[in-house]
Amino acid sequence: MNTPFPIRLLDGPTRLLDGLSSLAGRASGYVSVAMTLIMLTVLVAQVAARYFFNIALSWSEELSLLLFTWVVLLIGSLGVREGFHVRLTLLPDLLKPAQQRWLERLILLGILGFGVMLALGGYTYVIETVGQTSAAIAYPIEVLHLAAPVCGALVALHALAKLATSFLPDPATPSEAG
Repeated sequence: MNTPFPIRLLDGPTRLLDGLSSLAGRASGYVSVAMTLIMLTVLVAQVAARYFFNIALSWSEELSLLLFTWVVLLIGSLGVREGFHVRLTLLPDLLKPAQQRWLERLILLGILGFGVMLALGGYTYVIETVGQTSAAIAYPIEVLHLAAPVCGALVALHALAKLATSFLPDPATPSEAG
């Protein structure tokens, strides 16, 4: 296969970026599963304590909210990597394959911008709330607020990796015309 010079030059860094995205995606998945299991255990303990022992746990809802926030944002970022995010296909279905690739790249560019803005805005919010603590458990509130910049960075990483790999030649097709 005869690949154009600039694409060959970027092949290594692009594959490295995609590998980093893949590793971050796997880690996000494992962390999300662990957090979900902890969250479910806490919620079951809360229900059991309330209905069987007539004890109200003061910390369970706050911990569950913290874990739920992280799980939703981590899985949302993973949705960018794995492509299971919500999308409308009416317009892409009307386009030719080459036009679909360019539309997908444009969409990935928008997702990349969203991820960068979420990371920067989230970081600013974390800085503004440093030193505060949660009401029931008194954990540093930054632990909750860090979910936004971390997941924004993951969204940006996954979108950038997908955008970069979209320019690599598809091994299934002999040439990239488009």
